[in-house]
Formats: sequence, C-alpha cells, structure tokens
Amino acid sequence: MTPVANTEVKSFWEANPVAAEGIAATAGTPEFFRSFDAIREADDCEPWSFSDEIHGYSTSAGKRVLDVGCGNGYVLAQYAKFGADVTGVDLTQTAINLSQARFALAGLTGAFHTTDGHRLPFPDASFDIACSMGVLHHIEDPHPMIAEMRRVLKPGGRIILMLYYRGSWKYQVVFRVKRLFDPRYRGKSQQEALNMNDGDDCPLAKVYTRGQARSLLAGFTEYHDELNQLSFRQLLLVPGLDRLLRRLLPAANRNIFARTMGWNLYIKAMKPS
Repeated sequence: MTPVANTEVKSFWEANPVAAEGIAATAGTPEFFRSFDAIREADDCEPWSFSDEIHGYSTSAGKRVLDVGCGNGYVLAQYAKFGADVTGVDLTQTAINLSQARFALAGLTGAFHTTDGHRLPFPDASFDIACSMGVLHHIEDPHPMIAEMRRVLKPGGRIILMLYYRGSWKYQVVFRVKRLFDPRYRGKSQQEALNMNDGDDCPLAKVYTRGQARSLLAGFTEYHDELNQLSFRQLLLVPGLDRLLRRLLPAANRNIFARTMGWNLYIKAMKPS
C-alpha cells in the first residue's frame, strides 16, 4: 500500500472534525458540544465512568496533562474540570479552534498549539500525563510521535493511548459483512472499508494487534491494555435479542464481548523513573 502523507491526513481532518458529520448543530456551538458529549458518553461507546478509569480525571488535580490530537477538547476538558493544568496540540487549526471554543463556553483554562506532533514545542520532562486517543492509528508511522511524548513526560509519568484493535469484531466481521451487503462498501478492500470508518474520504486508518501496540511503547514500563466498545447491537444479533441480553449481561461496554473483541484498545504505561 502506498504510504499516506500527513498532508492528506491533515486536509481530511481539517474539513471533517471528529464526529461532526453526525451532529446537526453548528460546530463550536453549545448544542454541538452537548450532542458530541452525549454520543461519546453513550453506553455503547465510552461512558464517562469508564473514561475516568482510563484517565484518572477525578484524581488529576495539579497534574500537567498533554493531549496529542486533542480534537474538540473533550478529554482535556474532563481533566481541567478537576484542576489539572492542560495543554492540547493538534494537526489541524479546526481542532484547535473547537477546543478553544469548548473551553471558553465552559469557563475552563487550557493552552492549545497547532503541530504535527513530530516535534512538540515543550521542554523535556514537562508533563505528568501524555495521552493520544484515537489519533495515532491515522498516522502512517507513529513512532516519532511516541518518542516525543516520551521525551516531554516526566520520569514516572503516564502515557495513555487508544488505538483500533485488529482482532475486534468490527474489523474481523462487520467490515467484511458490509463489503458483501452494503452498497457503499461493495467492491472495497478491507483497508478501504477500514478507512471509511471515519468518513468516506478518510485517507488512512490502521488497526493494531496487542503485540504491535506493545512494541510501540518499547522503553516504557508497567504496560497495561484493555479492550472496550462492542455493544450487543453491533454483534449483528437477531433483532430484539439484544434487548434480552441487556437484561441478562453487563452493560454494553462491560460485557465479555467488549472485553475480548472490542474496537478500542486502551493502553497505559509509565516512563521509567
């Protein structure tokens, strides 16, 4: 496959802010952020309580937090609400503008910079936490960005990532079914179907095995990963059966399917002291 340049990735995300296509409200308005947050925090996506377990928002007071690929500022806003000192960087000016708008509407304080992440404009050992959620799987080679995140982390600091999982039900089953029966996907390759997950014209998306994700963080310690996001509805079950399972099994983001075949691979590790 021909490598995808960062300029192509930037052009797409500049014109297509994350999830904006599915939101009727104008980007940057209070209604837009309320709609985005409701979608993100839905039971079959990433409920706030689960996100708090991953990030530790509620125990982040006084910590310096960097979000690489901050999108519209959702993650950093959660940290800021609990007293963290937050900084966001993003490839696109659109994302920076949206993050600033979110913070202004919420009365929060944060710093935001446009950069491709290959050279972060911060001194060594500046942050307690560096996260990048759903971003690195849109980059051809994320290793330079990981190296920069490691550089700016303090010894003992945490890196937190989310990547698409290669062994997920969505990648292994749903995309293949769509390629057979969905006219939009018919005739597409598996890679093309994967790219379309984030928009028909998205130039690049990647999936990672657990081993590949671990290798990205060579040099970090206390590595931990877990899977999430697979609802009963997404399992392509017989109509109505998902409602029965919801009564018998844990919530959509806590069920055994999500924990073994979920779409999102969450990773935490520590920079050695």
